[in-house]
Amino acid sequence: MYKRKLAAASFVRKSKLIIGLDLVADMTKGQAERSAERERVEKEAIRIVESTAEHAVAFKINRHLVLPLGLFDGIPRILDRIHDLGLTAIMDCKINDIGNTNVHIARYYYDAGFDAIIVNPFVGWEGGLDGVFKMAQEKQKGIITLCYMSHPASAEGYGLYVSDHPKGKNAEPLYLRFAMLARKRDVDGVIVGATYPEKIMEIKKVLGDEVPILCPGIGAQGGSAKEALDAGATYVIVARSIVNADNPASAAKALNVAMGVRT
Repeated sequence: MYKRKLAAASFVRKSKLIIGLDLVADMTKGQAERSAERERVEKEAIRIVESTAEHAVAFKINRHLVLPLGLFDGIPRILDRIHDLGLTAIMDCKINDIGNTNVHIARYYYDAGFDAIIVNPFVGWEGGLDGVFKMAQEKQKGIITLCYMSHPASAEGYGLYVSDHPKGKNAEPLYLRFAMLARKRDVDGVIVGATYPEKIMEIKKVLGDEVPILCPGIGAQGGSAKEALDAGATYVIVARSIVNADNPASAAKALNVAMGVRT
């Protein structure tokens, strides 16, 4: 269901851009100052949402916005504004614990108003992510899985070779195993770092057009939105290059133009 919402938003807005609201609050001061800082960051997040919505497919929020604002306090007001503008919100929580904990985490995020969550397939299925998938289906929410992250050390985990054979025969990269599992479970998208176009191409061959590829790592981490799309990405995720820009709307529009999806 959720990947259809992304596709519809992309068609309507002529965009391939998911905007990450990677705003940071300074919570090192006194209580009164912290309250003012929370209000400032919330207002800034809403300002960015309102000014960039016409250029976006969706918005992504991670923990360094949730922790200071509160999952059931400031965050729902941001989510409500996103929904008012006809878009959806992804929670970048990278769920990766035992099943009981994962289910409670997912429930909190879904109940707060998020439309989809990101999970880590490292934890496995039975007693790991199976309950989260069941909940997502019941609540008609989305699940996006990690496949290959954007940071330099991604190969230390996702790039490992794995085999079901005790002697390691027919070993394959873990990211390709995760891609095959993503297609088997019909997830709403996989995360592949834009900093690794060659991995995008490999993973695209496994997924085909069945599962969207979402690529972070644009701009601040050195990835290219155009190269990611040319390699097979469906959407790009851009945060700091937009939220830290003097004019976030112009930055978002320019990215879509640079990707060739707008004139």
